[in-house]
Amino acid sequence: MSEMAEEFVEQGLLGWILGLIGGAIAAILGGFASVVDAIFGTVDDNYIRDMPTINDHSRSIEELREAYDQLVLQGVAIVFESNNTYYPPEGITSLDVIILAAGGGAGAGKWDLTVNRSGGGGGGGGGEVHTTITAALLERNAEDTAYKGIPITIGAPGIGGTSSEQSGSGGGNTSFGGYLTAGGGNGGGGGRTADGGLGGTGGAGMIPGGTGGQGSPLGGWAQPAKPGGNSTSAYSLHGGGGGGGGGACASTGAGIGGNGGIGGVSPGGYGGASTRDGSPPAAVVATGGGGGGGSSSNDLRGGAGAYPSGGGGGGYGGGTTMTAGGDGGAGRLYVIERRS
Repeated sequence: MSEMAEEFVEQGLLGWILGLIGGAIAAILGGFASVVDAIFGTVDDNYIRDMPTINDHSRSIEELREAYDQLVLQGVAIVFESNNTYYPPEGITSLDVIILAAGGGAGAGKWDLTVNRSGGGGGGGGGEVHTTITAALLERNAEDTAYKGIPITIGAPGIGGTSSEQSGSGGGNTSFGGYLTAGGGNGGGGGRTADGGLGGTGGAGMIPGGTGGQGSPLGGWAQPAKPGGNSTSAYSLHGGGGGGGGGACASTGAGIGGNGGIGGVSPGGYGGASTRDGSPPAAVVATGGGGGGGSSSNDLRGGAGAYPSGGGGGGYGGGTTMTAGGDGGAGRLYVIERRS
């Protein structure tokens, strides 16, 4: 090895570049295990048909719910749980804004008498955005007059698939006017022929939502369902919604639903258990909640994603019946006014 090459490796540049290449490949594959999987047999006509539903983040909570004050760890916050308008008061110096998008609904399981049954994929958790906006950036109606109202949009929860192979719908985006938007989680795919439903991608944000776990496949090689991904920060008490766990199917080795992912500091639901719904955060914690656990039984639907932002757990695929995927958690938005 030349001296230049040795220095290149010792400085860690090679590993850094290889990491970038690996990340780019992972982004292209979209969570698939290999290029071959990404090309052959990983999606079917039903999944392609459902893609507009899986990727739909336009729905919001239009029924007006009154905003309220809530003491959180960052201070006294104004909490919005539906579409509304925020009017900044005079005398503020800045606003701390915490935005939580909605979690995606999970896919339903697929029933089949032979080896083609499978569990549904978990819904992706809603993303999280937090920042400080200085008062100088807020628009006024005219010079030296009141601040303009800022429209608030709160993402509606994704709905779990209810019929065999049906995918869940995406969670809605949550936005603070034209300033900031957190992305809703994608819906989980319905169970597929001899392969588990694909987990939904977590929503975009400073802290992305957790990715939903893939459902259990039976055909080829029976495996347990995958757990949902976490949405946490190692540096501060922030986080979006945990991803929902994948659903199980009727088979030895594939009959265990995946656990839901962590949202902030809130655990996800346990796959197949009566406690399969995700856990919501404490009232003073302004983060997303845990993802729902995947179903492991033909009489239980996937666990619900916690409110706010958790992704739903995948449905079960049996020999003669199946269960629905769990719903995601709706979005929420916090505004904390700072004064000098």
